[in-house]
Amino acid sequence: MAQSTRVDHLDDALRRAQGGDPDAYGAVVAAYQARLRSFIAGYVPRAAWVDDLAQQSFVSAYQSLNAFRVGTDFYAWLRQIAYNHLRAELERTNRRKRLEADYLEQISAAELGRRLDREPAEEDALEALRDCVSRLPDTSRRIVQRHYAEGCPLAEIAGDLGRPAGSIKVTLFKIRARLRECIEKKRAAAEPGVS
Repeated sequence: MAQSTRVDHLDDALRRAQGGDPDAYGAVVAAYQARLRSFIAGYVPRAAWVDDLAQQSFVSAYQSLNAFRVGTDFYAWLRQIAYNHLRAELERTNRRKRLEADYLEQISAAELGRRLDREPAEEDALEALRDCVSRLPDTSRRIVQRHYAEGCPLAEIAGDLGRPAGSIKVTLFKIRARLRECIEKKRAAAEPGVS
């Protein structure tokens, strides 16, 4: 009996929502939100995607609400809308992955060409930098690697090392000064007539 009363209440809310009552549709959303989110969560890896896809599904359902026949299974209809959004998201994600792979391939080819066209003096400077970085203490080398090669924010590096972000900033400043000095010594040693 309680299930029948709930269904009647939701059918009434759906009729009112079809008539333009947004509060009635809010009651429908509240009744089905947890169930729909669980359905979507079974397909996507991130909680943020669940929120986005559930919201898109409810908005699409609201926009098409007059096409729904009250008295039939609203959740099945809503779940199909969510499934269509899931498929569209998967297609967009796959298309984006293909584009990124193509882009990375183009960038790699361009980078290789750029490196082949590089001036010997520029190549020498890069080699000196690599050598100077390799001579840094382990922690300093890791900070340089994480910040410059991996693009890690200083706050994240600081958190991983258990230090304040300000101290990492100062440490990085000192490391750059040490690297600059090391490179200048190498350049001076490589110049003809300098001993």
